Amino acid sequence: MTLADFQDRVHSVLLPAAAMQGDPIGTQIASSACEVSRVFTCMEITDAVVDEAIKASCDTIVTFHPLIYSPLKALAGQDRVARLVARLVRSEISVVCVHTSFDAFPQGTNMIFAQKLGLSQTHPLQPAEAHDSPLGVYGMGIVGYCNLEFHELLERVSTVCSSPVRFSNPATSQITKVAIVAGSGMSFYQRAVDSGADVFITADVKYHDFHAATSTIGIIDPGHYEMEQFVPQGILSSLSDVCTGCELIASTVRTSPVEYYVPQTLQRH
Repeated sequence: MTLADFQDRVHSVLLPAAAMQGDPIGTQIASSACEVSRVFTCMEITDAVVDEAIKASCDTIVTFHPLIYSPLKALAGQDRVARLVARLVRSEISVVCVHTSFDAFPQGTNMIFAQKLGLSQTHPLQPAEAHDSPLGVYGMGIVGYCNLEFHELLERVSTVCSSPVRFSNPATSQITKVAIVAGSGMSFYQRAVDSGADVFITADVKYHDFHAATSTIGIIDPGHYEMEQFVPQGILSSLSDVCTGCELIASTVRTSPVEYYVPQTLQRH
């Protein structure tokens, strides 16, 4: 199929109107061939991801994080984004970004994470306007229910994310309602508080944000990549029904630039 047809099919499920305003979703690179037959899904584009896509003979990458956030002024080899763009153009690989349109998808980023935590009775933290769909309600973030002690929720988040977590304590140790915004979600903090959630799980939380939440809502920050690492397979699943003419392949590369060093002797004070 053509790249334009492919993008239309992507947008029929991952609605542009449900994405955050100004988010650079859609086609970011169009190859000279402009044909789509083998599609590679990933969280973000790195050199290792490009290597993996080339090895799989893919002609199109559907990425969660945009590769291009601002206009490219030059293709300079020392610049990471420019270098990757040049590699993709030379390899005739198109790039389509789905970012917050996949966040807002009913079975998108936040629902995947909520299901892995075992939350029930889920609904969007911020529903999108008038997007009726048999797939469910579109919207940003998610609210769900559980019956866990806070230490049990911490253990579950850490296990799902395979990572240590940063946190501040909630007002109650018994957790029944949880708000989630995967990735950098502190702009939704007040909405999480207003939802009546006992705990807000999100990433990239600043030190003073933890202070501000004291006695208001518990916060758990397991890391940005750690919350969104499941999106390559999730994007593949979301497109499988509408892109039947394409072969879909999910990336297996760990793309986070952040590593952790936690010595066994380290104790929390």
